[in-house]
Formats: sequence, C-alpha cells, structure tokens
Amino acid sequence: MKTETLQQVLEGEGGVRAEDKGVYVVSDEVDLTLLLDMGHEPMSVARVRRIQIKGDVLAIETHKGDRVYTAVAVRGLKFGASDAGKSRGTGFTAAR
Repeated sequence: MKTETLQQVLEGEGGVRAEDKGVYVVSDEVDLTLLLDMGHEPMSVARVRRIQIKGDVLAIETHKGDRVYTAVAVRGLKFGASDAGKSRGTGFTAAR
C-alpha cells in the first residue's frame, strides 16, 4: 500500500486523528493492527497507538510502548472495537 493510500485510510477513520503532518494518533476505543509486507507472510503489529510517516519510513508505536521502525510496505490495516472497557468474567456463573 502506498503512503498516500495509507494516509487516506487513516484520515477517513473516525477513531484516528492527525496530530501533525504525517503523524496519526489512534484513540483508545479503536484496536488497530497493521499488517506489514515481510515476504511470504505478513508481520502483524497489534494495538497500534501512533503512526508517523516520514518519507519511506514508518515509525509505529503500540499501546505497550513498543516501537517498530520499518521501510517495508503496509499490506493491510485491521480496525476493530477495543476490549479495554469491557469487564471480563471469571468463567463461572453464580448459582441461584
């Protein structure tokens, strides 16, 4: 995916805002996974929080604070609802 196409997709999403030229911040309500073109299999970078596009280089930051710098093409973007606000049960139900 070309950087122009990537920018158009990011600008068109509701949970993503442009912070500066080429810098996009993903809100906590959105779960974004980037699929990077690494040859035969794509590499996925999950829970992306920030993307910076500078020339051919992408700087990707995740919610955990991990940073990935790459010059490979983005194969795809996967947007989903975040699970951050959901309460998780223990798997047991109360007997009544």
